[in-house]
Amino acid sequence: MNNQSHSNNLNHAERGNHSDRYESLESSESSESSESSESSESSESSESSESSESSMNCGPTEHSEQHDHSVEADLPQHAKESVQGYFVQLQGSSYEVGRQQALFVKRYPHLLHSLLAPPQQRVGTSWQEHAQLLDTYCAGLNEELAGFCEELQLSPAQLHYVDSTWLTTGCSICAVQPAKMIDKRPYLLRNYDLAPQMDDMRLCSTAVTGLYRHTGFSTAFFGRSEGMNEWGLAVAFASCGMPVGNYPGLKQPQATGLQFWAVVRSLLERCRDTAEALALIDEMPIASNMNLIVMDRTGATAFIETVDGARAVSVLEPDSSGQGYTAATNHAVLPTIQSLDPRRLQHSVIRYNQINAHMEQHPKLTKAQLRQLVETSYPEGLTVHNYKEWFGTIRSMLFDLEAQELNVCFGSPLLNEWHTLEVGGTLPFEQIAVKVKDEAYGPQFWQPM
Repeated sequence: MNNQSHSNNLNHAERGNHSDRYESLESSESSESSESSESSESSESSESSESSESSMNCGPTEHSEQHDHSVEADLPQHAKESVQGYFVQLQGSSYEVGRQQALFVKRYPHLLHSLLAPPQQRVGTSWQEHAQLLDTYCAGLNEELAGFCEELQLSPAQLHYVDSTWLTTGCSICAVQPAKMIDKRPYLLRNYDLAPQMDDMRLCSTAVTGLYRHTGFSTAFFGRSEGMNEWGLAVAFASCGMPVGNYPGLKQPQATGLQFWAVVRSLLERCRDTAEALALIDEMPIASNMNLIVMDRTGATAFIETVDGARAVSVLEPDSSGQGYTAATNHAVLPTIQSLDPRRLQHSVIRYNQINAHMEQHPKLTKAQLRQLVETSYPEGLTVHNYKEWFGTIRSMLFDLEAQELNVCFGSPLLNEWHTLEVGGTLPFEQIAVKVKDEAYGPQFWQPM
């Protein structure tokens, strides 16, 4: 569901008693949009020479659902060559963090539309069931939602996060154990592919009182698609087959449970290592179809694959004599899940094979050689520029689990610069222009194999 679709569903009759608040936010939106255009163009102009000297994976996996849309059609004129990325630092009690999230929306009111579910999709009277689920598996989330909604005079039932958490995309992930790295450190590499207007594009360093500090990108504002916490536990998600959701173009949930973004954030905030993460996942009802990789600072790695409520787990211990890495893209690889969903699209298979080929080519890797996977364009590498068909790299990340350090690139690393921060750390900006440039890959990109 794109931002424009949300916008079209938000008429004044549906806003009810909150119309004054919406009108206040929207009146500032038009002036900010104008200012954003000028600053974005200015920023892009000043950075273009640097970008040319330096070298957006969770997109829809069914091409037939996407032919009628294009990024350029939905983005404003000034954003066709760049989009906006954000960084925010959140700290305090869950309620206080919710208030801070709301203040962020007030600074960037154009974000509001993407946070609200269309009226026909809102959870309504089933909100109490949702709240109970969040209390059980996502500590503090109800309090955070309460702080956010009180500040903006909303009901939690109006939020896209709530309607889609209770139950979308394409990625590449590779966890490499210390034995395969020349510096003997564990690393997790990931690309996230989608259309930028379907993602928050917002990196968050979050420290909620009583929960583990972590840094990762937000999804549906309150969830996380990946991240690393203060214990050196890293988690990354990729869609397994057709993404699950309550919107047109997505597969309707076949099981009752949580969406991936709630699972990822809960693991980051509640678990210290891979063993604790596996124990928590074992308790969770999960509706999302996902490939999830969890890795801790010892190198212990778990690969969790779920489809329609079924799940399979593969564990790689740090002292194992195996291949020394675990990889996933957007199709099932564990036999139990393959038997339930054997479908594979060409782009997913090619990316998966490129990871394996790169690992075979380098019996031992340097950090630079590992990062080369995402600094090379598809099909030779993992980074995709297929934005018009909703499948472009919108971020690349490399987690150094021992140092608890993140290398982050907003958008494609072939077009944008890398940034470095520690877990819980900050970046020298709140908003950043992210360059995008579309490339066509032909109909074979979406061919089944």
